[in-house]
Amino acid sequence: MKEVKTAKRTARSLAAILGIVLMILAAGCASTTGASPASGNPSPEQAAFIAAAGKCSETSMTATGIAGTFTYSVSPDCTFTKTLVRLNKSETQGMKTMLEGKNMTCVYTPGNFDSRWVTSIVGGMEYCNGDLKDALANLIIFTT
Repeated sequence: MKEVKTAKRTARSLAAILGIVLMILAAGCASTTGASPASGNPSPEQAAFIAAAGKCSETSMTATGIAGTFTYSVSPDCTFTKTLVRLNKSETQGMKTMLEGKNMTCVYTPGNFDSRWVTSIVGGMEYCNGDLKDALANLIIFTT
């Protein structure tokens, strides 16, 4: 009997986590603000960053959107770093613990910067490494 209650509690917890993850991904993908890291359409600031990144010019930017606040930076050796600084206040503490402060690094060649790294939460991450990529990949795997 105790095992059944534990299994039910675990199932409810997983369902709650999956629901939260789906809401974050849906909110990020549905965003229509130009400055959002999930909008798909670059804001003027993002477009300037993408242009500089394409030339491997050292640059950085912070963007706040519906999902939260991200920082982006590029170094002259064509290394891009994306950090999820903080999720929006409405997110659970568990989700914040899982994602906040994590980053991923993507290496590319001049002229081959993937703009999805800036305009999407998960776009192009298959070419990157880091704890943010791993955490997002795990969330995607468990929600599909």
